[in-house]
Amino acid sequence: MRNQEIIVGKPIAQPDRNAGSDLLRIFFIGLVFAVPLVIYIALSVKYLAIEYQISELITRKEELKRERAILLLKKERLLSLGAVEEIAGQKLGMVREAPTEIRTDFTQEEIKSALNKQKEGEPK
Repeated sequence: MRNQEIIVGKPIAQPDRNAGSDLLRIFFIGLVFAVPLVIYIALSVKYLAIEYQISELITRKEELKRERAILLLKKERLLSLGAVEEIAGQKLGMVREAPTEIRTDFTQEEIKSALNKQKEGEPK
């Protein structure tokens, strides 16, 4: 037999059976705090990304408003009588004639028949 010393009054060392459950408890408590923190960070990142997209869209909207205003001014300028006359003269080669200079290719017979038809259509 081996010689074993028995010490009176001192407890015998036992393996710690609660160590595993304590570690598991710490893990779950950490998990309880970590999951909401991860979710908060993920949502914050998503929020910032959306905010950045909104600011880009607002900037683009302002650019489009300016471009629209410029295009409306160009449209008004092109639709003005002076611009139409300028384009007709320069690009299309048209010339303005006085009303007395207007020429037609109608024959005298066509003119007389048109006048007779007009007179017949008048109420008596």
